[in-house]
Amino acid sequence: MTESNDWNEYVEQLIQDCGDRQATVNLRSSEGESDEQTTIKALPTVYRDTEFRSLLEACWAATLDSLRIVWEYEPETFTLPSGVKYLPDFHLPEIGAWLEVKGPGIPRIEKAFELGAMLACSCEPLACTCRWTGGELVIVGHPPTPMDPWNQDSYRHWPRYAKAKLARRHGGFIRWTSTRRHNSWMTRCSGCTRVSWVEAPRAFRCPVCESGFEAPLYRSFENHFEFERLPWLSGGALKADVSAA
Repeated sequence: MTESNDWNEYVEQLIQDCGDRQATVNLRSSEGESDEQTTIKALPTVYRDTEFRSLLEACWAATLDSLRIVWEYEPETFTLPSGVKYLPDFHLPEIGAWLEVKGPGIPRIEKAFELGAMLACSCEPLACTCRWTGGELVIVGHPPTPMDPWNQDSYRHWPRYAKAKLARRHGGFIRWTSTRRHNSWMTRCSGCTRVSWVEAPRAFRCPVCESGFEAPLYRSFENHFEFERLPWLSGGALKADVSAA
């Protein structure tokens, strides 16, 4: 990519970010909804022309973009075996997965687990002929683990002010839970460089390009993939523009 293309891409992203910010200001000029379980007011947020119910969901969308994971926001409502209706947050069509985003307290997680069991296939792992080996994954995404440079050997020689600056600017690390109740990992494809969630039956080839994965496979408690924050869309940085309402 040429320097001119890099500059054009930077300008386009800056314009998009400004548009997202203004759209979010207008959206938040009305009262946000409160979560029924946690009573935490949701901060509706616009990111890449999509209106999200909360800032956390928008940050997850930005995180998926950074990992080159294609996403769809709330595309389908399921009727679970219990008869309950359930609308997952994200569909990840290229890697055969669904992502449910949960804030502190993880309310109403049982629906995600029920969907995970419903979408799992019953084939033998080595004889599965389904489009997605083992069935589609259902992942629960949690708030990120904060960056802690004070307790990491690789930053031991950094001065205190530099560590504090890194901790402020870093988005933290991705945390998740698999609804299948067994090991799940994140890893990057050696071919297309996309990141995927994988489980044992599908931990050999990229679901998109079928190249091998880079080693190692990272578990949910291993800090590797960075979570993307949207600081210009944070609750404290935005105030409703009453004159524009």
